[in-house]
Amino acid sequence: MGLTRAQKARKHGDAAGRAPGGGRAREQVPARPAPPRSSPGLVVGATMAVAAALWLWVHAWILPGFAAAAAGGTPLAEWTLGGFDREHARALAASLGEEGRAAYESIHRSSGLLAPLFVGLAWLLFVALNTASRARRWTRSAVVLAFAGVSLAGNSAIDAALADPGDGAAVTTASLLVLARWVLLVLLLAVTALTAAEGLRRRASARVAGGDRAGDAPLSGPRGQEPGARTGR
Repeated sequence: MGLTRAQKARKHGDAAGRAPGGGRAREQVPARPAPPRSSPGLVVGATMAVAAALWLWVHAWILPGFAAAAAGGTPLAEWTLGGFDREHARALAASLGEEGRAAYESIHRSSGLLAPLFVGLAWLLFVALNTASRARRWTRSAVVLAFAGVSLAGNSAIDAALADPGDGAAVTTASLLVLARWVLLVLLLAVTALTAAEGLRRRASARVAGGDRAGDAPLSGPRGQEPGARTGR
């Protein structure tokens, strides 16, 4: 006959009488921390920063330098807040000349083309991430798309108006698009402020809700006791 557990304990010591799985609990290996995840807010914020920097580079650096070098002090079409007429178009075309007008068109087809596209993409992502209501999301996205589309169409219309300053229809179209771009820029800034405020409110509400859930969580000790409390035998 084999020895009982008590006989094994008396013969070989207390360790031999323990069950294979009994005794002290196995030491738990600490779990590896999860790798950090990239936040969508950080990605969208970086995209918006790049787009805004590109837009400012075009309108605060490229165009002012070009106007000082080629336009002879005549304001560029982009800077006319209330639009422009045929006299202004003729004066600008005469100041630029053929070479200056070609350089003006090259700006519109390079950095002047990329800036509205980047702004439109970045602001669409920003609106989609921080707007909860579908109706508000569509309305704000429409403003963003309108700003990008009018900016691109305005560049082409300005080039056409300067190519033929005597064409009243071309000058009127370019003037209206320039005016619409200023209006849409103001609306875009308003959309940015409203969307940022809504995103901050949503994050604050999520943090408060997360704190409430953590406070209502059940205690993790054995049989409902507080962690660290000893159980009696």
